[in-house]
Amino acid sequence: MPRVSITKTADDLYTAFAGAVEELGLRPVSSGDYVLIKPNLVQPVSSDSGQITSPGLLEAIARYCLDAGAGRVIIGEGPSYYQPESCLRECFTHTGVSQMVKRLGIEWILFDEHGYRTFEEIPGCIQGNFRVTEFAFECDKFINVPVLKTHFLTKVTLAMKNLKGCLKREDKPLFHREDLARAIVELNKIVAPSLNVIDCTAKSIGHIGSADSEVQHSREGGGFIITSSDIVAIDAVGCAVMDIDPSTVRTVRLGKAAGIGEGDLAMMDITGEELKRLRFKVELPQEQIRQTFPLLKIVGAEKACSGCLIPLFSALFQLQKRGRQLKKPLSVCLGSRPSITDDKNYILVGDCACRESEPGHVRVEGCPPEKKAIIEGLNLHMND
Repeated sequence: MPRVSITKTADDLYTAFAGAVEELGLRPVSSGDYVLIKPNLVQPVSSDSGQITSPGLLEAIARYCLDAGAGRVIIGEGPSYYQPESCLRECFTHTGVSQMVKRLGIEWILFDEHGYRTFEEIPGCIQGNFRVTEFAFECDKFINVPVLKTHFLTKVTLAMKNLKGCLKREDKPLFHREDLARAIVELNKIVAPSLNVIDCTAKSIGHIGSADSEVQHSREGGGFIITSSDIVAIDAVGCAVMDIDPSTVRTVRLGKAAGIGEGDLAMMDITGEELKRLRFKVELPQEQIRQTFPLLKIVGAEKACSGCLIPLFSALFQLQKRGRQLKKPLSVCLGSRPSITDDKNYILVGDCACRESEPGHVRVEGCPPEKKAIIEGLNLHMND
């Protein structure tokens, strides 16, 4: 029976982390170990946004490793594919991580600047060979430190999905072209962290569905961390904290079916804080869009990749902030061969959708399309 610890952090993150691993009966680091700490530094924003792992928590974990006698400690990440290549290092420098590692005398590594190991494509799942950072295989211990967040495609982005940061930047879109949830599970068969820590210390719970940190959920109460060596179990508990049934999350279901870990809360030993006392309700991005734009219909989302969905959702959330509303019903069509009705009031987004259409309709081309261009197309159908 896997054990998952829920530990309040208060003001002492070091004590919280040390207490969590002790509660789990683990000794995560031994003398001389080479330790890789993999956060979620998706973009160069403040940890208050709920989008990135807290540098304070990373420092606490790194200090713990050093105190345990680790021979080498690295904080490594491959930020979002949607960050310009010129801004990737800012995900360390702007967030304060680079300054923190300098204080500790350890290293920070941008995976894209180093070597990768190549794996063959997986038919029906991942199109084309893909590369995973060598650091994931060279280290003695791999500590995976994601953030508690929702996601427009996978409902949540927690410990299992955080491993996508180990991929070569150019290969990340390969995971979105057929079955993202299954692709994530396949990656989890290749990369196996020794310990997972979900950062729940921010008051804002981030949503990954935009290229910006525009969408957040707020929660009450103090910060906490969720810790486990079972990557599926910790994701299931993370879902439950956000009042999302783990059985409705495909990465959890498929991970359990693949034997990676346990997805059934009843089959876990959940220690520390009571789950029911920390549970809060999040609104998934699709629900937010439906409520904000009741006249909008998104067609073909299930066939579209994140290259179109991320800028579309980002554009919609930006228009939401501006208080814009549609004049009349509008369909946004995505993916290959979207089901377009005779109603002429629609927008085609992305090269896949535009390729199948006749000229004369509003088309936002690109792979991926630009958010600015999508906003311009949507604005044609909105009130002044």
